[in-house]
Amino acid sequence: MEEKEVNSDVESQGSDSVEEIITMRPIPTPRLVTLQHPIGGWSERSNEVDSGLPSSSRDREHTVHRQSSTSVFPAIIPLNVGGQLYMTRLSTLLKFSDSMLAAMFSGRHQIDKDKDGNFFLDSNGTVFAHILEYLRYGSIPPNDVAYLVFKDANYYGLFELVEKLQLKPEIASLAVKESQRAQFPNYAQVKEEVIKAAMARAAVARVGDVFIYAFRKEFKPRTPTFNPKHGCIVENAQVTVGPWEAAADEDTFIRCLENDLQEEGFTLRPHEGKKKCKYYFGQTCPKSIFKLTILFD
Repeated sequence: MEEKEVNSDVESQGSDSVEEIITMRPIPTPRLVTLQHPIGGWSERSNEVDSGLPSSSRDREHTVHRQSSTSVFPAIIPLNVGGQLYMTRLSTLLKFSDSMLAAMFSGRHQIDKDKDGNFFLDSNGTVFAHILEYLRYGSIPPNDVAYLVFKDANYYGLFELVEKLQLKPEIASLAVKESQRAQFPNYAQVKEEVIKAAMARAAVARVGDVFIYAFRKEFKPRTPTFNPKHGCIVENAQVTVGPWEAAADEDTFIRCLENDLQEEGFTLRPHEGKKKCKYYFGQTCPKSIFKLTILFD
């Protein structure tokens, strides 16, 4: 049987490939962040884990911390938060014992003061008003400031507030997008490579065409006479991404990439259908590339 090889023209649409049966796996519930205290040593919870003390000893240790905080700090705390002045009770800041705020005002740490003697917190002063409202009354901020409060609630280790805010529309949407991106390997790096490749190719006409080889699974020929060096269409690709374990397919990856680029302000042409390799010898080469075009007007 004579080998049949067709030139890998990127404008070709033809394909004899057989569709692959994909077993769909459930995607875990999206979660935007895993709470971590940004400064080592602030977290009382982490101290409990590392101490190796039995629970009764830890309870006594926490009692000592609460007593020491009242001896070090006044009952009414003057705060300077990013230039905004607040006044609140010490008990309010200690309300959630596993938060960074409670750790800061436990009496075990030195807190900076401004020139007027106010305890200084280096964060958004306007947003902190909503943090205080939650500590005082359990109030959840409105949607228009939810994301800003979410970031600071995460910073201050307010676990319950973070969980509630993740159900707000903007933050829930971000969580879903982040969950989708997480399905693809090195997604942020791949996006940067696409932008750089488009910039390089747009030097003449300010139109950046980028060919992307995205593949969910590695291709393994079944036919021993299949020639892996057949001048495959994927040799035209400037960016390669894959394989990945998630159920999302290659078209989902391209749509995710396009949406992110457009949200960041780039102007894109609608991506063309994927270009499939024409090589056939015993079996069809199933590889294909996508063309994504960024306009630099």
